[in-house]
Amino acid sequence: MTSSETLVAKIGFQLPDPDVHNVTGFLAAEMAVETYNVSGKGPRVELVPVIDGRNRETARAAAAAFAADPTSVAMLGPINSDMALMTQDIYAEAGLAQASSEASSPTLTARGYNHFFRTVASDEVQGRQLAQAAVKYLGAKRISVLSDGSGWGRPIASIFATEARDLGADVVQEHYFSPAETALNFDDLVAATMAAGADLVYFAVYWNKAHILAHRLRDLGCKAQFLGSDALKPYAFLEVPSLDPVPPHHSLAGIDMRLKPEARSFFETFALRYPMMLVAPQYAAEAYDCAGFLLAALSRAGTVDRAKVLAECQAARGHAGALGTISFDENGDLIDAEIGLYTCKDGIRHYLGAIRDLI
Repeated sequence: MTSSETLVAKIGFQLPDPDVHNVTGFLAAEMAVETYNVSGKGPRVELVPVIDGRNRETARAAAAAFAADPTSVAMLGPINSDMALMTQDIYAEAGLAQASSEASSPTLTARGYNHFFRTVASDEVQGRQLAQAAVKYLGAKRISVLSDGSGWGRPIASIFATEARDLGADVVQEHYFSPAETALNFDDLVAATMAAGADLVYFAVYWNKAHILAHRLRDLGCKAQFLGSDALKPYAFLEVPSLDPVPPHHSLAGIDMRLKPEARSFFETFALRYPMMLVAPQYAAEAYDCAGFLLAALSRAGTVDRAKVLAECQAARGHAGALGTISFDENGDLIDAEIGLYTCKDGIRHYLGAIRDLI
C-alpha cells in the first residue's frame, strides 16, 4: 500500500493572471500549503495556479483540464464571482471540494451544489447590512443605486435597494450599466444621477469604473455621500480629495486582520514575509483559512481521493484558523460572517467597526 508520504495531491487556485505572486490570496494559500507539507500529516500537496484570464472560454477550459487530472483533489477560488459562476458546475460534476475567499454572489450557494464553501460573507448578508448602514448609520433618505450589472454587481445592488426601501428610504435611482457605461461612456448616467438629487449614492461597481464615476459626479458638484461595496477594497477610489463634502465609506466582507486578535499570529508572519503586500492585504486571512480547511480535510482523508476529501469537508463541524473557529451552513456559507465599515480619507481606509455593531 502506498504511504501518504509518496502521494502527491494537487490543489488548484483559480485566478485571473499568471503573475500569481502579486495576489494576496495566493500567497496566503502558499503559506498554508508549505506549513502543511512540513508537518507531514497527509499526502504531499502541490498548489497549482489555474488561470482563467477573466474570460469564460479560457476559464472553463482551464477548470476542465484541472478537473481531468486524477491527482487533483480540491480547488481554491476563484477570487471573483463572475468567474466562479462560470466554472462552479465543472468542479461540482468532478466532485472536487471548492473553497473561495472572495466570490460572494448569493447564486453560488443557491444552486444546490454540495461541494462549495466560502470564507467571505454572501452578498445577501453584505447587501442588507450595507443598506442598514446607509439608512441607520449614515442617515440616508434619498438613495441612488448604481450597479455595473456584473454577476457580483447586479444581485448585491438589488438586495441593497430592496432592503433600503424596506427600511423606509426612497430609492430615487436604480441603474444597471448599459453597453454605453460598459464602454466607459458615463455621460447619460452622470446626468441622470445628478438629476435624481440623492443624498447618498451607493456604488455596486468595480473600483476602476467607480473611480471615474465618483470624480465625474464630484466635478459637477454632487454633494451626496458615497458608499461602496467591497469591490473597492484595494483602493480609496471613491475619494475625491478637496471635492468630497464628507469622506466616502465602503464595506469589507471579511475581517481586518490587523485588528482581529485571532489573526495576530498569521498577520505577523504574513507581514514579515510579504511586507509590500500590506498596502492591500484584504482576504489574506480568508484565503489562508480556505486552504487550511481543505488541507485539514485532506489530512483526515489520508489519500488522494477527491470523494473522500469532499466527504471530510462536508463532515467538518469547525475549523480553527486565522479567522478564529469557523463553520459553514448547509449551503457552504460562512456562519456569522462579519461585514466591516470603513471611511476613506487622504488615501487611507479607516476602520469604523462591524456594521452589526454600528447600527
